[in-house]
Amino acid sequence: MPIIKNILIVIALSFFQLSCSSNSQAQDIEFAKDLYVHDLKPRSLELFIEIYHNPKSSANNKADALYYMGQISFDEAQYSTAIDDWQSLIKNFPTNQKAIEIKDRLSQLREVFAKVSDASITSAVAQSYVNNGDFWSDADRKFTIDASWMPKVEIALQWYDRVISEFPGSDAAEIAFQRKLFTLLGWKEIGEYAESYGIRADFSKYMPILLKTFEDFENAFPNSAYLQGFRYQIAQAYWSHKDWANTRNWLNKIIEVGKDHPSFYTETAKARLNKIEY
Repeated sequence: MPIIKNILIVIALSFFQLSCSSNSQAQDIEFAKDLYVHDLKPRSLELFIEIYHNPKSSANNKADALYYMGQISFDEAQYSTAIDDWQSLIKNFPTNQKAIEIKDRLSQLREVFAKVSDASITSAVAQSYVNNGDFWSDADRKFTIDASWMPKVEIALQWYDRVISEFPGSDAAEIAFQRKLFTLLGWKEIGEYAESYGIRADFSKYMPILLKTFEDFENAFPNSAYLQGFRYQIAQAYWSHKDWANTRNWLNKIIEVGKDHPSFYTETAKARLNKIEY
C-alpha cells in the first residue's frame, strides 16, 4: 500500500506541475501581449522570443509568439524579418488561425512594403558591396506612386471596407470606420493647384455616404468613444454648408446622447446652438 500511495502522490504532483506550467505559459503570453499593446515593444519582443524557443511552450503559444514577433518587426520596418517569422508560422503551425490569416495576406503584404530592405543579406562581402554602392547613391530606395487624377477617396474607401467586412467587430474594423469617416469628411491639398476631396469637394455626392458610414459605425460599435466627435464633425459640415436645420438636428443629437452629463462635445454643441446662422 505505501508503494501505491507514493506512486499516486508522484502522479498528482506531475499533474500539478503540468497545470502550473500551463498557467505560467498562459500568463507569460498574455503579459507579452500587454507589453506590445502598451508600446513596450523591445520587452515584449524578448518575451515572445523566449516563449517561442521554450520547449515547454504549447503549440498555440509558440504560434502566437511567432505572429507577434513578425508584427513587431513589421512595425519597426524590418520587413524581411517579419516575413521570415510569418513564413515560419505558416510552415510550423499551418492550422493555427493566425497562420491561416497571414497566409492569405502574405503576398499583399509583400506588395505594400514602403521601403526595400536588405536585411536578408547574410554574406558580409555582399553587404559591403551594397554599402559601397549606397555611399555613391543618394536614391531614397522607397516605392513612390504618383496619384495625380486618381480617385483617392474611392480607392481609400475600398481598403477600409475590406477591413470592416473581413474583420467585423475587431479593433481594426473600428479604426477602419474612423479612417473612412475622416476620408469622407475630406481634405484640401496645399498649393496653387490644390485639389479638395470628400465633402469638401462634392458635398451632395459624399454626404449621403458619410451619413450611412456613420450609421454603420454606430451600429457596429455603439459604445465607441469617438461617436460624439464624429457627430460634431457632421454637424459642423452642415453648418459650413449653411444647412441650419440639419446643423441643429445633429447638435441636439449630441446633447441628447450626452444625457445631461456635461462633456466637451455636449458643451460645445450648446455653445454652437446659441449662434448658428451667419
